Amino acid sequence: MSWTNPERKWLRELQHRKGRENHQAIVVEGRKAIAEFLLSGWEPLLLATTGESLGPTCLEVTARDLREVSSLDSPPDSLAVFASKELPERGGGMVLVLDRIQDPGNAGTLLRMADWFGLSYLLHLSGSVDLGNPKTVQASMGSLARVPVRYASESEAIELLHAQGRPIIVADLNGTAPSSINWSPNAALVVSNEGQGPSEAWQNAATAVATIARASGSKTDSLNVATAASMLLYEAHR
Repeated sequence: MSWTNPERKWLRELQHRKGRENHQAIVVEGRKAIAEFLLSGWEPLLLATTGESLGPTCLEVTARDLREVSSLDSPPDSLAVFASKELPERGGGMVLVLDRIQDPGNAGTLLRMADWFGLSYLLHLSGSVDLGNPKTVQASMGSLARVPVRYASESEAIELLHAQGRPIIVADLNGTAPSSINWSPNAALVVSNEGQGPSEAWQNAATAVATIARASGSKTDSLNVATAASMLLYEAHR
């Protein structure tokens, strides 16, 4: 079978951030990613595949049908829509703050980091890429289904972290070695836009500034933000 006209219109609207916000839903593509959401208890609004059924309510569609409604260059054989929902915070862990992170692939990888290290939640700041962006969902490899996410402006985020008594560790080029920082189990790690770095507000709020040293003579001006975050989170959890 093919899409009904309302389904086609709805799915095309969900390709865009405004549509996802209006419908409070996200699209997940790929059998493995969909399975992660289903195993995490998310109820699908729609399931569709060109291959083996994903469940009793799964629609059988053609590859052409999926290409019509996918924003990916090479759509996989399965697609699902899930209603957006807020997951409860995990107790006792760190927080990862996404400060104006604009690359969807990096955002997805940062979600995976938050999942891998069992962080309490991810704090998504205004100006960062939509976590429902298809490339972010793909890069998260299902972690979006498990990682609690909170949304805030910069000032709200700083106020929240202070209220929770969390030391704020800011990643930047001009700080101290991560090994010399006292990584509290409930610390918040702030990673910022690679081109602009942390704002003055974050620098003023910082308990410490962490810098990953580069080799003498290196011409590279910055590390990929997801790479830097993984190194700092590893140091924090050693």
